[in-house]
Amino acid sequence: MSERADIEHLIRGVTAARALLSQYIEPGPRSAVDTVDRLIDILDDRDFVATLDRLNRRKVIRLVE
Repeated sequence: MSERADIEHLIRGVTAARALLSQYIEPGPRSAVDTVDRLIDILDDRDFVATLDRLNRRKVIRLVE
């Protein structure tokens, strides 16, 4: 994957995480547990972590093993 594609992949992930947090802080019913689970799904995705690893040029530790 090219560096540009890697950066776009990370931007999509961070944008999705921000959108999720934006929904969480809106008034109304919400679940912190569900929100954290969904954030982990986004930010600990194998492809997302591998992309971070490639761009960082060092090992990125997974959130959940």
